[in-house]
Amino acid sequence: MNKHSKPAGYAFVILHYGDITVTDRCVESILHMKRAKDTRIVLVDNDARLSDEERDVLAGRYEEYPNVTVIRCPAGIGFSRANNIGYEYARTQLGADCIVVCNNDIEFIQTDFIERLEASVSRMGCHVLGPAVLRRSSHEPQNPMDTRLRTQEEARRTVWMNRAALAVFPVAYPLLCIQEKNAKRRSLQEKKRNIAFYKQSHRHIIPFGACLIFTPEFVAREERAFEPETQFYYEEYILADRCFRKGYETGYDPSMRVIHETGSATEQSVRSNPEKMKNLMKRTAQSCEIYLKALQT
Repeated sequence: MNKHSKPAGYAFVILHYGDITVTDRCVESILHMKRAKDTRIVLVDNDARLSDEERDVLAGRYEEYPNVTVIRCPAGIGFSRANNIGYEYARTQLGADCIVVCNNDIEFIQTDFIERLEASVSRMGCHVLGPAVLRRSSHEPQNPMDTRLRTQEEARRTVWMNRAALAVFPVAYPLLCIQEKNAKRRSLQEKKRNIAFYKQSHRHIIPFGACLIFTPEFVAREERAFEPETQFYYEEYILADRCFRKGYETGYDPSMRVIHETGSATEQSVRSNPEKMKNLMKRTAQSCEIYLKALQT
């Protein structure tokens, strides 16, 4: 039930997973904004590991916050579907014109974030915007995620490599861990060499999914944020492809900044648990196949 009497100009959709204190930090960072009274927060509970009792506790945790609505969705339905539930609620039930979709491990560090968002929308005129997303420990820039769409050939290769690695996983696991570590090291070195790139605004990029801003131009036209839906991964490329096909503009604006947790629960568990890595590779292959099908349509 909608407990708000007037339309919300801005809504923040937070996908809860893992540590509740991390979610608290995200919620509080929004409530400390100068324009907090103009915002609504939709907290989507999508943690499959929680019992019904624990989910009741989570829902009751924010009852005293008039700006916060908690939505309990079917557990473990994945990033796209869970965020679409929150997006649709913010759009239809709250009447939000602009919707920020973010992970619960995002912290908004600018109290004037809404003012900066408004200035960015006015200046860039984009349909989907991404702020500067900085890793908490190193301030490594994580946005833009990419500067171009992956080609059909690259998508096929990604699917094949993940399927092949899964077929020989017990033998390949140590090598995969080394490859992951080296890839992260090379990525960080590349970002350091091109740090000036991340200090400038850009258009037609692939925005990082940890924090996405759907501007009024997008919200007015689109009933869902992510389509087609995937369980996890490749949502950014699918979203960007959809935007480019419809003539929508994507953009990156470093005047808006957020902090991203050093290591999310998912990343930490993948590095320490072979089963988690297998699951990641399986879902990557599945999602990349959906992306490939979208490219071929």
